[in-house]
Amino acid sequence: MQYRPDSKELLQAIQDFLMKDLLPKLEGDDLLSYKTLVSWNMLGVIAREIENSDFTNTWSEILDSNLSISDLETNYPINSFYKLSKKEKNKVLREWNQNLASLIRKKSSLFGTQQSEPIQNKTELDIKPRSKVWNLVKSQLKENLAVSNPRFQT
Repeated sequence: MQYRPDSKELLQAIQDFLMKDLLPKLEGDDLLSYKTLVSWNMLGVIAREIENSDFTNTWSEILDSNLSISDLETNYPINSFYKLSKKEKNKVLREWNQNLASLIRKKSSLFGTQQSEPIQNKTELDIKPRSKVWNLVKSQLKENLAVSNPRFQT
């Protein structure tokens, strides 16, 4: 098989072409210059998404938190999760995060009352700052921002 550049190298080559060869020739056209810069930025986002699309670290962090948010945590131990396709991993993470978001909304609506709602009769959902949930959501947000805005610092 012929050696060839990987996806990230191809995207970098296109970015270099846009910035070094095309953009200087578009000096008088503000709209095309702007669209070229936006395209260059989107290629960078795509490259970072490809680089960070394994999702295994995120799922491992979720499992380590032992929050018992849904059956997904028991249905997909790390070894099973690792064998899934990227699309399947994304689907599992999306569904788990939707379950978490729903529980956070329910818990938030209970603030100010004396009630507390257990998660699947297993554990109390603690959404206070510096709790397991808080740290997990913060970690996922940092990962997402690292893809869309690599200059983001916390």
